[in-house]
Amino acid sequence: MKVVMSNLSKITFPLMNRIARSKGEKILSGTVLLAIAISLIHFLTFSQEEIYLDFLHQLLTKLYFLPVLLAALFLGKKGAIKLALIVSILYLPHSINTGIFSKFYVAENLSELILIWAVGIIAGVLIDKLKKVQVEKARLAALEKVSAVINVVNKDIMNDYSACSGLTKSLTSIYNNGDGNSFTVKLLSEKLERLGAHISHLSNLAAPKPIKKTKYNFFHLAKKCVNEIILNNPGYNVSFMSGTKLPPVYMDVNQIEFAIKQISHSFIKQNACNKKLVVSAAKNNQVVKVSLTLNGKKKSLENKNVEVFDLVADPEKGYSFTLASSIIRSHGGDVEFNTNEDGIRSIHFNLPINEDYYDKT
Repeated sequence: MKVVMSNLSKITFPLMNRIARSKGEKILSGTVLLAIAISLIHFLTFSQEEIYLDFLHQLLTKLYFLPVLLAALFLGKKGAIKLALIVSILYLPHSINTGIFSKFYVAENLSELILIWAVGIIAGVLIDKLKKVQVEKARLAALEKVSAVINVVNKDIMNDYSACSGLTKSLTSIYNNGDGNSFTVKLLSEKLERLGAHISHLSNLAAPKPIKKTKYNFFHLAKKCVNEIILNNPGYNVSFMSGTKLPPVYMDVNQIEFAIKQISHSFIKQNACNKKLVVSAAKNNQVVKVSLTLNGKKKSLENKNVEVFDLVADPEKGYSFTLASSIIRSHGGDVEFNTNEDGIRSIHFNLPINEDYYDKT
């Protein structure tokens, strides 16, 4: 069962993203081929003698709108602009064939192209807005379904937590007394702070907060997260490697920082026997990949193999791991796991460089 879960988690998320990207590429290729076919037939049917050919020629002139509208429908404004540009290039042979130096034909051809561009861009903008409305409607529907859970967290649990937290803060005057009561208050304060974080994470898992993306260096953020984790888990030999200068990534910095910390902490904690950690980063097409690799060897046969299922099923960090994974996916990225006979060897965080990279699908 664990092997199946590990393999599914390792394969499913990257595969879904690749399928989505390939779908957008296939649609773009199909519309380009359609535009080429229309242009070729349009060019060959030009005739000033045969009436039926002239009728077909005029009809094909209007069909140039079809690939542009299809691109707008499936790919939005960017797809419509690409197809409008391609159609403009394909229209040149027709312009030459019909007499490019004739003022009448030049005006006619220009008006056709301007109309194609205008219709394509308007359709693309409307489709993009429609998709955003649909996403928002889906988000609101999901919020409605989990409202009962949120009410319990916000009312019952938060009321009790706030009362305990307020009482603990009122005892700050004895923090530095140096006796047992001081230690107890400090410990209680730390535990309540962790409890507050857990409540916040549970609430966010049920109803994700809006993403506020800004440009940020993904590798620098990963280094910060790993250094903070290692600070509380001494004994690791950590090395950071990055090749060429990496471009910034559009991300919600706070959310991605939480995601990296949770997944990395679970990974390191479950592989406590390995003390050699390598953090690397590289650019792959339009994606920045940050990898965490443990190169140490197992010190004891008693240390069990760690698999993806173990990270998800961890009683303390399981839900945080799930939330962190969903945050990565909400940014258009994914998390990959490389395994061997000893369990998970490395984790790879993938985030797109451009904000709309995954919107092309």
